[in-house]
Amino acid sequence: MNKKAFNATIKKAQQGDGEALRELIEMFQPLVIKNSIINGRFDEDCFQELSIKLIKCIRNFEFDPETKKEAK
Repeated sequence: MNKKAFNATIKKAQQGDGEALRELIEMFQPLVIKNSIINGRFDEDCFQELSIKLIKCIRNFEFDPETKKEAK
């Protein structure tokens, strides 16, 4: 996915597009899984917490300071 498509997907997810959010979650899932391994074992609670944090980060992501000024 190129930068323009990625940015468009984030914007769609922020506007409530469930399919766009799912696509982003799938894209970052390997990283979430990797960081859910503690002492050599997969920790489901950690995976769930990181997944929730990812969704919150997607929803709150701001592209640049100009976007923030316009939103106010």
